[in-house]
Amino acid sequence: MQTDKVPLIITALRVVSLPVLVYFFFQQNKILSIALFLFAVSTDFLDGHIAKKFDTTSKLGSYFDVSADFVFVVGMFSAFIVADIYPEWIIVLITLVFVQFILSNIYTKQTIYDPIGKYYGSLMFGAVGLTLLFPEQLVYNIVIAGIAVCSAASLASRLIYILRLKKKEKIKSGVYTTAM
Repeated sequence: MQTDKVPLIITALRVVSLPVLVYFFFQQNKILSIALFLFAVSTDFLDGHIAKKFDTTSKLGSYFDVSADFVFVVGMFSAFIVADIYPEWIIVLITLVFVQFILSNIYTKQTIYDPIGKYYGSLMFGAVGLTLLFPEQLVYNIVIAGIAVCSAASLASRLIYILRLKKKEKIKSGVYTTAM
């Protein structure tokens, strides 16, 4: 097997594990749910580590990794919504952050470094983990607040970056001048 395919296969394992995890969650099998969740989280770290170690990183791999994270997180939050743990709007917020990530990268024709967005996926995995580990209303409320704050901060961070980028482009082209 080619080493450049290994990270993609590991990423795919995260997506494939999702239906099994959802099944265990609805069967209220906490031990297997947490074990499978930890497996999924480990694939998120392992795929990137292997890609860097063997110098097989690619734009396709990066987008596949982010997409797998999105599918996994949305899948788990969908299960949590069906179980009446979280409100439906939480999916809209998570999806909005993912869509703005894709669209802003397409708009700017580059991968935008977003210090908040960089860790957004990790925060979402943390939210899933907390929900599985501590099925208590207080934890659910903390997760909701955390997602709302981090989503707003990520959206604002990208918007500020794009506005600054547009301003730099206008300055370079001579269209925008500052008063002296």
